[in-house]
Amino acid sequence: MAPTRVVGLPRLQTLYRRFVGLDLNKSRAKEILDIAEKKLNDIFEVAVERAKEEGREKVKMRDLPLTKGFKRTMQRYETKRENLDDPRLDLSPILDFLQPTIGTMILDEQVKEKLPTIAATTLLLIGYIIKEVDPKARTPSKDDVKRAKQILDLTL
Repeated sequence: MAPTRVVGLPRLQTLYRRFVGLDLNKSRAKEILDIAEKKLNDIFEVAVERAKEEGREKVKMRDLPLTKGFKRTMQRYETKRENLDDPRLDLSPILDFLQPTIGTMILDEQVKEKLPTIAATTLLLIGYIIKEVDPKARTPSKDDVKRAKQILDLTL
């Protein structure tokens, strides 16, 4: 059985075209999805640790290690999503993907509500970094993705 993905490759390609202005071939889309899913797992590993340290079985928004820049990017995504009338990411695949990371922990309702935005932001960050480094980029190269991953690793 194939592992659960946060989002399918066609939806990721659509997100990048609409929100970042980048065209992704299947190979780049898979690379970006792998990187973003690892970061999403990292975020929730830290959140679970924080909740456990406080003796809670419920992960709250304050447990998520979201920087000011990440939160600003979430807001940027939500505003553009609403303006484009773009549907939110489906919650079920995201929850299924995170299940091994969160285990028996419960996600607070506010976390569940924000989860599609957190996942989309994590996915789009790589594209935003690529466009920031090379505003003229239209189809990212393997090196563009590698560079964006390195920057993301240093900052998130």
